[in-house]
Amino acid sequence: MTRLPSRPNLDWKDDGTPVATAFDDVYFSRSDGLEETRAVFFRACGLPERWRDHKSFTIAELGFGTGLNFLALVDLWLGSERCSDGWLDFLTVEKHPMAAEDARRSLARWPELKTYVDQLLASWPEQTMGLQRIVFPQWRISLSIFIGDAADWFSTVNFKADAWFLDGFAPAKNEAMWSEDILKGLGDHAKPGCLVGTYTVAGHVRRGLAAAGFEVSKQPGFGRKRERLEAIYPDNAPRDPQPDIFLRDAPRREFERVIVVGAGIGGASVARQFAEAGLPVSVIDKAEGPASGASGNPYGLVMPRLDAADTPQARFLIQSYLYALSFYARYAPDFAHEVSVTQAPQSDVEVKRFSKLAEDPPLNDGRLSFSDEERVSLIHHGAALVEPARLVAALLDHPGIDCRWYQSVETLEAISGKSDEKTLTVISTGHLISSLLPEMAEWIAGKAGQVELVQSVSEDNEVKAIASGSYALRKDGDLLFGATFEAFEGDAPAVTDGARAHNIEALGSLAPDWADNLVEAQLVSRASVRATTPDRFPIAGCWFDRSETLLNLAPLQHGAPVKGGAVSDGKVYVMAGLGARGFTFAPFLADLIVSQALGRPLPLARSEQEIVSPVRFLVRAIRKGQITD
Repeated sequence: MTRLPSRPNLDWKDDGTPVATAFDDVYFSRSDGLEETRAVFFRACGLPERWRDHKSFTIAELGFGTGLNFLALVDLWLGSERCSDGWLDFLTVEKHPMAAEDARRSLARWPELKTYVDQLLASWPEQTMGLQRIVFPQWRISLSIFIGDAADWFSTVNFKADAWFLDGFAPAKNEAMWSEDILKGLGDHAKPGCLVGTYTVAGHVRRGLAAAGFEVSKQPGFGRKRERLEAIYPDNAPRDPQPDIFLRDAPRREFERVIVVGAGIGGASVARQFAEAGLPVSVIDKAEGPASGASGNPYGLVMPRLDAADTPQARFLIQSYLYALSFYARYAPDFAHEVSVTQAPQSDVEVKRFSKLAEDPPLNDGRLSFSDEERVSLIHHGAALVEPARLVAALLDHPGIDCRWYQSVETLEAISGKSDEKTLTVISTGHLISSLLPEMAEWIAGKAGQVELVQSVSEDNEVKAIASGSYALRKDGDLLFGATFEAFEGDAPAVTDGARAHNIEALGSLAPDWADNLVEAQLVSRASVRATTPDRFPIAGCWFDRSETLLNLAPLQHGAPVKGGAVSDGKVYVMAGLGARGFTFAPFLADLIVSQALGRPLPLARSEQEIVSPVRFLVRAIRKGQITD
């Protein structure tokens, strides 16, 4: 199986209705697909009445297709009172994602939806496998689309829906979508009282829903269909919860405000997303302004790390990259500039990895191509050259965010002591996080990073980027290059001649023509600290109680099952260990934190959440028998 999901093969009816040739079925009713959506799904699921008493509401769907159901739901949501202070999460799955231009053609018959169509198409899902989170803050809606099999979606992603739209191709033509396992998965991903709507009354669908725990009834159909199905998941349905070892489902706490400690890219991303959710946020930092540390370099680069295999780590790296591009385009477009990055291999190992990527690319040619016929170097299209300090300031420029500078906080108790019980705290202070959370000292290490800037080195103002271990960036005639990545001791690194010499030598190998015009006397060096972890992946999520968690997870040392999971009071969240990819990781991790805190579906699958879980290093140490306390 290739990593690049295939597009559907389409035929078109005379009236513009798309037909999937693989299933010989239309994507929506030829009589009126929009009215079918309203009759079959909205009425069956009690919308909009059911979300009136919910601060957040989750709807899931089998079969995204053209996005018509989602767009009709946007229209319904924006016409309701709940959209002013609530949040709608829409989760869906699509094995063969349609190209944006085909979706536009399909949706052209409903001009009343054009405004919504344009905004959806501007953020249309990428052609890549796995879960993608697309946020529409102007609508107060999140769209989470899983590209792949519905069975994989159910087995890898945790969520519970308030309502289900079952809109796959007809059961007789797409048996896999309506299998017994898929219908059982609906029950596994349904909240008590969840309502289901679908156009089919096929006998095995009725029986499968009933076997999954739903109470099923027939209702009058739409158009030429005499009947359709509705179902409800009862409040008393049995549950068999599994221990939450990696603290995926954080304890729900009622909170009315958020304190964010740290005003780098991590803190700014969290603050902005909480503010967009309608919560007042206070950002505190010991510096005189934002982005004083590693987030304050003159220029930075957002580009992907692409692995040759389809692993949770590979998917996380792609998802965070795509999310960051969308996030900056939305909130700081003036300080995130589109650029194509040429990436040359650093070693024979990378040559082989790049070759495998060429044979089985995880992104389409709109995002990834190769420099020549030998396909030696990668070219990342649509990456971003960012202006870090200005970008961070733009993220913090929101009426719901209050920034307080010169605030030195020595202990976690000092933060919570200044706040009431209805305050949530998020800590994102880079390598200094262990001063507030001492347990972090064994998992977070600081690495010194020095970059070099020379201004007005060229009259060429084109945005350019080259990367291969180190990187070189050009914008408005300026050249920035580096960076070193070395251990250090103390709170802050110093600029060194040795680091400068290393960067100049790296530039000579990376971009000889750029290095030829370099005047060393004009260079301005800047050193900062990047916080790293032993596995080079960041830490993000709800913080945990170490002693209580150890008690619950102790059986893991002997390979035995556990009855309880990680323990937390849900008051503190962390983001740390962003390493050299802070501007790539931070927005996606911020969504994870906000979603956990507010009890919404997470933007990443279980195995991907485990990669960044704050509990993961403790779990590994227990399993290896390395815990003595």
